[in-house]
Amino acid sequence: SVSSASGNKGSTVTINCTASVSGTSIGSADVTLEYPDSALTVVSCSSGASGSAGSVYYSNYATSDGQSSLSFSVTFRIEKEGTFAVKVTNYDVSDFDAGASIAATISNGSVTGKAVTTSNNNSNNNNNNQQDTRDKNSKLSNLQVSPGTLAPAFNAGTTSYTVTVPEDTTEVTIAATAQSNKANVSVSGGKDIKLGENQAKVVVTAENGSTTVYNLTIICGEEEKISINGVDNTINEGFTEDQIPAGFVREKITYNGRQYEALKHEKSGMQLMSLQNEGGNSFYIFNSETQEFHNFVLIQLSEEKYIIPLPLNDTEEFKDNEITTLTVQDKTFDAWKIDEEYSVILVLNAEGEEALYQYDNVDETFQRYAGAVVKETIEEPEEMEMTFFSFLEKYHLYIIAGFGVVVLALIIALVCVVLKHRNRNKDSYVEPVRVEPRKQPKEVEEQPKKKKRKHDARRRKAIKRLEKQRMKENG
Repeated sequence: SVSSASGNKGSTVTINCTASVSGTSIGSADVTLEYPDSALTVVSCSSGASGSAGSVYYSNYATSDGQSSLSFSVTFRIEKEGTFAVKVTNYDVSDFDAGASIAATISNGSVTGKAVTTSNNNSNNNNNNQQDTRDKNSKLSNLQVSPGTLAPAFNAGTTSYTVTVPEDTTEVTIAATAQSNKANVSVSGGKDIKLGENQAKVVVTAENGSTTVYNLTIICGEEEKISINGVDNTINEGFTEDQIPAGFVREKITYNGRQYEALKHEKSGMQLMSLQNEGGNSFYIFNSETQEFHNFVLIQLSEEKYIIPLPLNDTEEFKDNEITTLTVQDKTFDAWKIDEEYSVILVLNAEGEEALYQYDNVDETFQRYAGAVVKETIEEPEEMEMTFFSFLEKYHLYIIAGFGVVVLALIIALVCVVLKHRNRNKDSYVEPVRVEPRKQPKEVEEQPKKKKRKHDARRRKAIKRLEKQRMKENG
């Protein structure tokens, strides 16, 4: 809800904006208000809010559970007569516990500027028209800054000044004194000084509501230069709501000791900064620890799912893989090369978790990395230490299949041997034939007898010779 206020032209009024919930606790609120900058000028904002050029942006978090609302206030100076809408154009209110967004009912407000008129005082039943006697002096009698010096030198009738301060300046103190003790003086700017140009204002509001604005341009060294891929960039804080990627909210980020309007991922805390050059502006991942910038691309996988490529880490699984580059949406990222068709990248998903995704170089598609589906070339066998049981557990299916093949081969071989043996016996079987003894011829039977008779005759002749010899010797 946005409150309404009214006042004379030239006077200041304050409106309040409150984001409240019922039945739960509020976690955070991001609200953008829109107002006509030709009719209203922002003089000041409460903590967590800032505004200019027709918009006020507020971002804050609940400090404890049980808190039911978050609110802020904006003080406007009325520049014109009439009624001017102050309305909510964008919001994001979240629950404290779940962090889920809550739908809201919006009640807008307005600021009414009234014309300054003479007052009518009725006294003693007499109507006397009197001129406005309120003090209308809205000039300064003195204006000083520290550090730095005004250029040109201060003059009550001069309303624009330039101040040059050292490069290490982060805050400028502005001291202003009104000529009239009935006038009100308000100062905006001078804090969170950044390199380059900074703006500050001193608004003097007279008693009758007329105002004078003194504008100060504070120049602090040279504008911050950030070189990426050989191109110089400067920090851009003027990004709009529709440029903020899904899952990110506004946050102040410190870079080189100075705070800048930037973004933070709600679930992971990843920080983004918008940088600009001659080609335009875009977001970059900012590492607050190393103060380094990396290319940023949000790859939408579905309506609710997306991935953001991250710089590679020291993942043990890919320590031996070659590092290559991928180009997505004209931005390059490092990736682990698997082969000519596949690469693996480290990403942040929509849940704020780091994960591995594989990229198909042929189809140019992403999918969650599962390891087994990615082709790998292994030149040497991997040396592994494993127990007998772990070996069985890993290769039991192969062992069972191999044992089955061996058993089947043995059975086939045995069958073949049996069949071969049976065939051989059948082919070599011969029916037995009876052989009658052969009769010897008569000549064969008579031959030994003739030899014996000849032998006996020779034997007898020999005996006779021996006997004759003995008888002769014996005389």
